[in-house]
Amino acid sequence: MDTEEALYVSISPKIYRTNKSNILMGQADLLAVLKKLYALKVLSRQKQDLKKRLHKLFISVIYNINLIQNKMPTPIVPQNIQRENIKDTTIKRDFSKYNDIEEELKLIQVKLRELNS
Repeated sequence: MDTEEALYVSISPKIYRTNKSNILMGQADLLAVLKKLYALKVLSRQKQDLKKRLHKLFISVIYNINLIQNKMPTPIVPQNIQRENIKDTTIKRDFSKYNDIEEELKLIQVKLRELNS
């Protein structure tokens, strides 16, 4: 005993067209969003593939570098020469700029004292 009840409402044609237009524009916007989401999925998949490929390339490069380093001969240098090289590599600081700044600072301080007295 299925009975359907229908309710009919009277709407002016102008309002009907406006509402129908709004519904169709909403559907079109949703389809455009779905299209962009699909494109994003494709790009995401491509990005993941490129990351995997880059990771494999990095691994192969690191492996090749290790092979080359293992094949390179190690130099046998006496310890006293090694110590001299370590001493030579110490950082040498240039204090000439620092001294110039100190001199300028002293001159400025002297001028300030003259102005204040």
